[in-house]
Amino acid sequence: MNIKEFIVNVGPQGTFKPSGSYHSVPSDIDAMFQGFEADNVKKITLYFHGGLVNEESGMETAIKMGGHLSTIKQSPICFVWETGLIETVASNIGKISETKLFNKLIKILIKKLAPMLGFDSGLGRGSGITLTKEQIQIELNKIIPFENYTQSKLDESKGRGATSTTVMPLSVEDLEGEFKFEIEADLELVSILEESKFPISGQKGVQSRGVIDTMFLIKSVAKIAFRVIKRFASKRDHDFYPTIIEELLRELYVAELGAWIWNNMKVKSKEMWKDNTGISDINQFAGRYLFDKLVAYHMKYPEIQVNLVGHSAGSIAICNLLEMSSATYPQLCFENIIFLAPACRIDLFRDEVVLHQNRFKNFRIFTMTDSNEKRDILVPFFYTHSLLYLISGILENEGNEDDAYILGLERNIRATSPYDSADEISDAHNFLYEEGKKRVVFSQTNEDTPRGFRSQSLTHGDFDDDDETIDSIKFMLI
Repeated sequence: MNIKEFIVNVGPQGTFKPSGSYHSVPSDIDAMFQGFEADNVKKITLYFHGGLVNEESGMETAIKMGGHLSTIKQSPICFVWETGLIETVASNIGKISETKLFNKLIKILIKKLAPMLGFDSGLGRGSGITLTKEQIQIELNKIIPFENYTQSKLDESKGRGATSTTVMPLSVEDLEGEFKFEIEADLELVSILEESKFPISGQKGVQSRGVIDTMFLIKSVAKIAFRVIKRFASKRDHDFYPTIIEELLRELYVAELGAWIWNNMKVKSKEMWKDNTGISDINQFAGRYLFDKLVAYHMKYPEIQVNLVGHSAGSIAICNLLEMSSATYPQLCFENIIFLAPACRIDLFRDEVVLHQNRFKNFRIFTMTDSNEKRDILVPFFYTHSLLYLISGILENEGNEDDAYILGLERNIRATSPYDSADEISDAHNFLYEEGKKRVVFSQTNEDTPRGFRSQSLTHGDFDDDDETIDSIKFMLI
């Protein structure tokens, strides 16, 4: 099967404009549907890869998925809409973690926050003992630093966070004194500051950069510590070390991390469905051009079945497709919608899926249990939870939320405290756990799990490679 027959490359701003070595043009889509008509195609599956990978990885995934779908007599249409976010994040995280300033700051924050939060490090729960430099360095040399630092003195018998008012600082200013002496007395750190440049105002998005002084750093570190403590008190933390990393990145490195790429990817996933009226050739929006061809095909053959499968950020593209489809051609009801480790926000999912169940017949999510999600290490030694945790903790909304509600995270969709008060989570939970529907599958499943509900993936990127998950997808689509 020629790749032109089933792969659609989405270029800049969601158009047909070239973005790499492979690109699609409108005539490719025309030929695709001419082939469908010649072959009397009645089953079509649209597949969206994660959108976070580079072109080569996106093409490889599309080719593999196209092959899988063809074996069950589904005609595949695979969207490739690369952004390269994972490479950017991994590269920039490596650069950040190698800087002297970052390493100084992370050690200072660990030293001060460990006794404040009262972790059980083998010295006794809530001991309040300050860790030595040697103890901190031993942990930082581990692939998963501070893996066992999971208990806090905010976790009391009356419920975690019940005594937070007795240990929670009232303001950021209350913490500045905790860090003032630590920073000003460190001559090596003062020297490092003279070589380090950040946005002069301390505001995210400011382009002008200059040397920062100790007072700015003291205030910044106090803000980081305050938010870490606040997240533990409200049970919105992502464990000790990952939460400190998230807040440090949020305060000083969010632009370098690539949050803007994540936001651009989300914009692209929406723009690809924009109306093409008055636009011609490669300036047209690729997703909408294909959808209009699909509508014409459905009008001619209303008995066709159309399925949607999206991995990671592909779930965002599908939610945006559902919104556009409903507004322009509500006669098209999708047969199956399948999400693999979905990276979409729960409010988007609620608005486009849960509240509009007339748009589809069947729905299922495959994702990891929370314990497996936490063991899916994104960057060893540095960010030791999964990509979905990083999206929740820093990339979504460009780091302006403590932890955004992400559909693929079990801790969110289980709707237990503190995630039981948000309306969108409650709505999503009721839909996913509706009696008799079994709309969510957590990996890894048992050997006696029925077909269609099996998954053995233990990494975010493996769901579209895992044999059990692929078999479940095929079983649903047959």
